[in-house]
Amino acid sequence: MIDIPLGKSTPRVLLDDKNKKFIIEGQSYPENSSAFYEPIIRWFNAYLQEDNRALELIVKLLYLNTSSTKAMFYIFDLLDEAYKKGHDIKIQWLYDKENEMARDTGEELLEDLVLPYSIVVSE
Repeated sequence: MIDIPLGKSTPRVLLDDKNKKFIIEGQSYPENSSAFYEPIIRWFNAYLQEDNRALELIVKLLYLNTSSTKAMFYIFDLLDEAYKKGHDIKIQWLYDKENEMARDTGEELLEDLVLPYSIVVSE
């Protein structure tokens, strides 16, 4: 399990297999995106090693810098490859209705994936 609290420049990340909660939310512009996202990527790699893993990742990122966007592309590609191998994976991208940039970012990150995803206004 990973539970990283919301920081000034980093999102809250909850990857909880036991309770089936997979959430990334907040803003992402850490000084060192590689260092921040590396344990998260390792967690996904380990989680997806077992057959028939299921997850629905909820993402609500208000802002991402370029290096965070690259990290999210990498994570989404990992999930997409696992989906192609038979894992039950979905992504839900949430955005505030006033934040068109967040919606557009979600569309750019998700548009080439095979796995099911939705981009929806958050309540």
